[in-house]
Amino acid sequence: MKATWLKGSLWERAAGWWQQEEPQPGEAFDVFKELEGAAKILVVPNDRVGGLVIGAPVCRAVRQRYPRARISLLVDEGKGGIARQLPFADEVVTCSLGRSVGSPETLKVRQQLRDEGFDLAICLGADCSFRLAWLCGCCGARIRLGFSRPGLKPFNIEVVSKATEIYEGDQYLGLLRLIGLEELAETRWAVEAERVAQARSRYLDEENSRYAIGVDLSGGEGQGLSQRQLDELVGRVIERGVRPVLFFSAAEQRQLNFLHKSHGNRILPFGQDDLAGSLALLANCRALIACNTELLHLARGMQVPVVGIFAEDPRRWIHPDSRWVKVLQAGDLRSVGIPQIARLLEEALAEGAR
Repeated sequence: MKATWLKGSLWERAAGWWQQEEPQPGEAFDVFKELEGAAKILVVPNDRVGGLVIGAPVCRAVRQRYPRARISLLVDEGKGGIARQLPFADEVVTCSLGRSVGSPETLKVRQQLRDEGFDLAICLGADCSFRLAWLCGCCGARIRLGFSRPGLKPFNIEVVSKATEIYEGDQYLGLLRLIGLEELAETRWAVEAERVAQARSRYLDEENSRYAIGVDLSGGEGQGLSQRQLDELVGRVIERGVRPVLFFSAAEQRQLNFLHKSHGNRILPFGQDDLAGSLALLANCRALIACNTELLHLARGMQVPVVGIFAEDPRRWIHPDSRWVKVLQAGDLRSVGIPQIARLLEEALAEGAR
């Protein structure tokens, strides 16, 4: 992920400063009274990979704390389909976080949020993108709760984030304690049985539905595996008598073309732009092999065994008690040997069979 997307380019920071509203003088208000009576709440999951899944327990906890409130989620438009499956929110607001803070589209979403008249906004993630934090700061909520950010003051109640090696979901507890919540429970992701059956009948025959393994071609925020590594990995999966389901986005089209030329119809490609469809197809897989990407977190939430390949410390993204993920960490993913991945895949499959 480009640093300017996370931290904001100089132009965006200047635009954000220029468009910010001067604070209006007014009477002081009782924070605790305002929190107690919050009727319209905006929850903003971290827009880094896996942020929506890791933030789902927060949305559930907020619903339990405010059973009569109207709760809205703000997510990137590519995650809208998945966000709408959460039963804890009343509304999902989507926007393209690929556009700058000064774009007409972003300013339109900003005004849409302000028109909602939120009482409370909760922004998750100590290092979500500059654009997301800026939108949260401009949403007009009377109380805006989030992690402090150097050079940006979008919140009027801030907490300092803990060390990055701590699981992000656990870091959220510091925020939630401010509204009277003391614990989070892991959220299971479920797909309607009919949707799973439709994906099976459309893409997999009965035999393949028992022996399909997902391979996520995306590198997420990092470099990902090389074309040569993916070719060898897919070949090993096929040698097992298993059909690889290759999840890809437009950025991986070249790799997909290469793999299709090498392995023909023995592979099953599926575009990640249909994230809800990917979820239904993933539910038919015995396991998933992925670098730090969205599908990894969704698979973990559905208790599909995962081989997670990380270039950074995985403790930030994987719950320490998660027995459904086998982790392979390497500073340079291009140096990872496929036999290492294959060995972890066997362990993941054995774990899933218990």
